[in-house]
Order: sequence, then structure tokens, then C-alpha cells
Amino acid sequence: MTGQRFSNKQMRDMERLAHLASALLVAAVVYAPWNDSAVATGLVRFVVFPVLAGSGIAMWQFPRLRRWLRVRAGRVGQPAGARQ
Repeated sequence: MTGQRFSNKQMRDMERLAHLASALLVAAVVYAPWNDSAVATGLVRFVVFPVLAGSGIAMWQFPRLRRWLRVRAGRVGQPAGARQ
């Protein structure tokens, strides 16, 4: 099974677009005259904001996570005493 592969630039562009779209939705709910809507408030509180925070942290820490996974993958198969 072959999946669609994206280049790193395409992936970053899609993540940034999703992050900015979520931020616009949060701003709309906060500053719009219909900010008293229970549906909009619940959507932002329980869906949009967690996705926004998670995507921001992921974009921020992705290089560190990728290095950690690469180092960890290199140590697979070594005896437990050989790990540092």
C-alpha cells in the first residue's frame, strides 16, 4: 500500500494553514457579536483551541522530536548495557 508522500515544505505549509485558520476561528468567536453562542464557544473551547495549541507545540518542537526519534531508532537492537 503506497500513500501520498508530501515534501517537508508542503507539510509545513499545510500545518501553518491549519494553524492560522484555527487562530482566525478563535479570533472570530472572541471578537464577533455572536460570541455568546454556546455552540461556537463549546467548539472553540473543546475542539479548536486544543488543536491550535497542539499544532503550535508540534511545529515548535518537531525538529527536537525528530532528532530524538532518530537517535532512539539507532539504538534499537543494542544490548541494554550498551545504551547510555
